Amino acid sequence: MSSATTTPDTAWATGPLSPFGALVTARAPGLPFTAPPVDQVRTLVRREHLVVLRGFTPPADGSALEAYGRSWGEVLEWSFGTVFDVLAHEEPEDHAFDTSFMPMHWDGMYARFVPEFQVFHCLTAPAATEGGRTLFTDTTKLLADVGADTLARWRDVVLHYRNPKVSHYGGLVISPLVEPHPVTGAPTLRFLEPVPEGVEILNPPNVTVADHGPEEARALVDEVRSALYDPRYLYAHSWEPGDILITDNYTLLHTREPYRRGLPRHLQRVHVLGDPPHRSHLDG
Repeated sequence: MSSATTTPDTAWATGPLSPFGALVTARAPGLPFTAPPVDQVRTLVRREHLVVLRGFTPPADGSALEAYGRSWGEVLEWSFGTVFDVLAHEEPEDHAFDTSFMPMHWDGMYARFVPEFQVFHCLTAPAATEGGRTLFTDTTKLLADVGADTLARWRDVVLHYRNPKVSHYGGLVISPLVEPHPVTGAPTLRFLEPVPEGVEILNPPNVTVADHGPEEARALVDEVRSALYDPRYLYAHSWEPGDILITDNYTLLHTREPYRRGLPRHLQRVHVLGDPPHRSHLDG
């Protein structure tokens, strides 16, 4: 998408984000976030992999966000329910509720099914210069650019991920590094980033590379990590209150940029399953 577009029968404009994604901006005051038809937004998300709705009247509460998610399809039920408050806790038990480093990952890897879509609503956010952005990497764009030898080598890699279940997720996941997209068949990366040396977080994942010695595994992790944070494939979203952000979770990996404790940052998130639901690699 090279330029913003409008149509006579709509009150919003659609334009590109960089290096991927689309921004849908309300042109009329008071337009509800549900105004853009779901089938059109879904098509846009599947094509651009990330869509931001901005300037619309946001959902009144979590129940309204859940109802919107259900208009997309079956909503993933977690132990806490369907609406996750992405919010730092005063005494966090896991890095998901902290403000420090978070490994790059895909959502639902520790659930029975991996959701196709993430639907976020931003209630409050730090200033753009204060951190707290969400970083998304388009792994299909990345893999389209790596050489054939690298892609073939990565296709042979299997990783083991383990997290103690101290909050709503945990267990053992055994997953190939490269996996076909369940809808398009395009190769995607499925990678939970190990915590870098010298960095400490709550409940860090244990990541091992099958059939690789320590030095070989370290080199592979460094190679993949470097590619994931390459600005050609990474979109950094600076949140604004009222933003609705919807992603193709089958394609993207994401993480949170660290920010100072005490700054306002409150998102709500709903997961929408694919049709049919895509089974995860959770062991057991």
